[in-house]
Amino acid sequence: MQIESIGVKIRFKNAETLRKTLLSHGVIDTSLDFMRDENHLIIPLILSKDEARKLLLSSTTIKGYELNSYRFTQKDIQPKNLYEASSRHIPENLHEFLPKAYDVIGEIAVVDIAEEVMEYKIKIGEALHSLFPSLKTVYRKTSAVSGQLRIRGLELIAGEKTCETIHLEHGVTIFVDACETYFSPRLVHEHKRVADLIKEGEVIIDLFTGVGPFPLHIARKHNSTIYAIDINQKAIECLKKSLLLNKLKGLIKPLHGDCRELASSLPKADRIIMNLPSYSQDYIDVVCQILKPGGIIHFYQFVAIEDGKDKVVSNLKQELAKFDWEIKEIIDFHKVRESAPREIHACLEVVVIPQST
Repeated sequence: MQIESIGVKIRFKNAETLRKTLLSHGVIDTSLDFMRDENHLIIPLILSKDEARKLLLSSTTIKGYELNSYRFTQKDIQPKNLYEASSRHIPENLHEFLPKAYDVIGEIAVVDIAEEVMEYKIKIGEALHSLFPSLKTVYRKTSAVSGQLRIRGLELIAGEKTCETIHLEHGVTIFVDACETYFSPRLVHEHKRVADLIKEGEVIIDLFTGVGPFPLHIARKHNSTIYAIDINQKAIECLKKSLLLNKLKGLIKPLHGDCRELASSLPKADRIIMNLPSYSQDYIDVVCQILKPGGIIHFYQFVAIEDGKDKVVSNLKQELAKFDWEIKEIIDFHKVRESAPREIHACLEVVVIPQST
């Protein structure tokens, strides 16, 4: 696009001195490209002709310039984020409803779009697709994660319709079906954090493994045995594919089924991961059946910010007491991420023992 603006024309031999002077005063129009002819550079300014003349006259080092109006080419400025990319195509009065956050899983992006801008969903999808050359697919969320299989509804809004992708996290390769399994790239630091806590030789049971990010991170670093359980068969199939893509020190045993039904066939664990924050407390009976006395639980819950640690500890104590177990030691409590307004996805790490011990 051509834009008419005031510019200053000067011979190339004097151009660098002029450019530095104009730059120090912050008067170069950076949205426009410089112009050149055989002997001259023409620099676009954000000043009027009179303002530019006064500025240049005040400098005794700049000589032989011409001030005039020129037709400059507007730069093709790449947007820095989804808001900038999509706001170009949406009426200004709706900009407050534009999405600012999204998830990128391998070559697939998933975005939540507010009802107020739903008629522009294709434009938003195309804007997100344009931000990342490596993206093949953009989906919008049509529902929250729900059901035993922990999947959400998705609608294609840009790119090609594909569900399977390869996602990378701290050197771990994860095979994901974004349409039929649960996986959150927002837990990347939690996956690594837990893996860093593991001791060599531990037996670990991940009761709700999804596509197996916790086991994969652990087995990459440690010579441990991890039983990875999920009721979603597609998730277990993804984990089995990931096993072929990674060089692992430890042993992962993928198990399809309900963890409660599989409990009797499992060994005693040194550590149990319970990342099912909406329902984790409903499976404490399984924990008490398969955890060694003095073992560690990574207990995840959604909790209101104002309730925090006290509420999660109280919930776990109450459930453990039903099976004559108790908390021996609280190792850590932390926020994993914000999950909703005034709510966090939290992790409580504790050592637990039977009450009779």
